[in-house]
Amino acid sequence: MSVLGQSPRARPEIQALGAYRLAGGESAPVKLNQNECPHDWPEEVKAEVARRLLSRPWNRYPPLDGRAVREALGRSCGVDPEMVAVTSGSNEALLALVQAFACGRRVVLVRPGYSLSVSLAVVGGAAVQAVPLREDFGLDVPAMAQAVSDPDVALTYLASPNNPTGVAFAREDLLAVLDAARGLVVLDEAYADFAGQSLVLAVREHPHLAVLRTFSKAFGLAGARVGWVVARPEVIAAVRAALPPYNLNLFAQEAALAVLAYPDLVSARVAQVVRERQRVYRALQRLDGVQPYPSQANFILFRTPLPAPVVLQRLLAHGVLVRDVSGQPGLERCLRVTVGSPEENDRFLDALARSVTP
Repeated sequence: MSVLGQSPRARPEIQALGAYRLAGGESAPVKLNQNECPHDWPEEVKAEVARRLLSRPWNRYPPLDGRAVREALGRSCGVDPEMVAVTSGSNEALLALVQAFACGRRVVLVRPGYSLSVSLAVVGGAAVQAVPLREDFGLDVPAMAQAVSDPDVALTYLASPNNPTGVAFAREDLLAVLDAARGLVVLDEAYADFAGQSLVLAVREHPHLAVLRTFSKAFGLAGARVGWVVARPEVIAAVRAALPPYNLNLFAQEAALAVLAYPDLVSARVAQVVRERQRVYRALQRLDGVQPYPSQANFILFRTPLPAPVVLQRLLAHGVLVRDVSGQPGLERCLRVTVGSPEENDRFLDALARSVTP
């Protein structure tokens, strides 16, 4: 074959990653594998978004930087709009931060942790250094402080509550890591609403802190793919320079503005998820051979007496889809289940009881 006929080769580290996959597929009668909100938005809210979309020209680009969304989020978070950047999901936000601050340098993160954090760091051109969590899934603060104090570390990524463990790291531990870090610290608060704690206002005192949030979890807007970054204006300027223009489409902007007008409904749904999380956790504790771990997110990590892929397939046979996370260090025989509606949770608990028997 001639040289001109050869297929181009991707970067070796990209080839090693592979594409994002979901074991067990993407759908089942009871879908509890992606930490989505169990409730869709009411028809009247959807109709309002549709009406606003119909009134807008579709042949024109959407607002360049999502100004109206940034202003609404600034009011909601208690910060100036110039401290907010909106993105197509929080994954795009993390990728932009890596590209802006860590390309060709090093990113520190924890394991077990968010599955895509390593991939996004590598795609952004960074080298990855993983620091193991403690056995209780808390932060190993001395090890983290030593790692992030290295001047070659350009970015530190932490998710709190952490995914897939569900642990919200202690505020003093996060601040200790922040104080030790020489580079940017990115705190992913995708599940913060379910924990009732946030460091978003700490960006005022810490110029090297960026907080990620998303509409996909507590807001129940995963289909719109909207995330945002809160940080000092100089960090936001770098993020916006790394983002493509018009990155947030018209539907995403209108949907985000619509749901921000219903904070009481969002809070009520979060409270229901927290109540169900406690109920499901107690029920898991009563199952022989099953070890659930305390969670402050909208999911629960649990260990089974059988290999995780076996339990995953048995649950699928009962119409229930959860997430196999057993490939991460320290999570052997572990699966993660999203807290769904009361009916979905009952279906899951019944199916799991039938699936963990040897």
